[in-house]
Amino acid sequence: MRSTDVAYTPLPQEKGDELVSPQPTRFSRSLLLVLIVSLLMNGVSAIAWLVSRSDIYTGHPRTSLALYSPAQEAVEYTIVKFHSAFGSDIPIYDREPSKEVDAAWLSLYEYAYNQVPRDQAALIPNKTYPVLDSDGQYMIALDVFHQLHCLNEMRKAMYPEYYPVTPEGIHTPHMRHCISSLRQSLMCSADITPIVWQWSERSKAAKERSDVIHTCRNFDRIRDWARDHFLDHQQDMSIFIDDDLENAPLRYSSNRL
Repeated sequence: MRSTDVAYTPLPQEKGDELVSPQPTRFSRSLLLVLIVSLLMNGVSAIAWLVSRSDIYTGHPRTSLALYSPAQEAVEYTIVKFHSAFGSDIPIYDREPSKEVDAAWLSLYEYAYNQVPRDQAALIPNKTYPVLDSDGQYMIALDVFHQLHCLNEMRKAMYPEYYPVTPEGIHTPHMRHCISSLRQSLMCSADITPIVWQWSERSKAAKERSDVIHTCRNFDRIRDWARDHFLDHQQDMSIFIDDDLENAPLRYSSNRL
């Protein structure tokens, strides 16, 4: 018999020559119970972790306060390293005024006006207006494009020698609206990505680093959604359209001006 063929065989008990299975002790039963409970807890923890991670990729926030948007189907999250806009790390949007810079900015929100079908419009918390002479389409604009438009107007105000200035200058109700809109949006999203300090041998000092990685909504996918739902004309907004669309009212929203 080879050594690998040797197996442990329990000795027969004193009462006869029959093999009697040993009875489980209280300790072994307790150990088995602890093991089962531990496995169950680990399983629950694993499921909870997977559920908590799922919203990072699907874009569904873990809150009952999330309001419906027709574009939520396009939301996915990605990791993006921000530019510092210092030195050589200056993207096209932050360069001196030129036709190329203007074109880059306009490309960010060229699909700003969109149309969605009636069933989706009914789910939006605030009532919106029908598209004239359409087959049950309603107009919307995603706020991100409105914010980018506002930011571009503020950028232009930095270069009065290049862009025409109104008689009121930059002190206009429109500019005040833009600043207010951007402030509220920043406070609403409240980016909690840590800005860090790192030692610089060249400066012999710890320097702030804002060019860090962020968890971001994939802007390209949202812009693609806007392109696919683009409302390619501006209708006469002075024309009244009778509409019976009902939206679920919310205590903190208004369907009236």
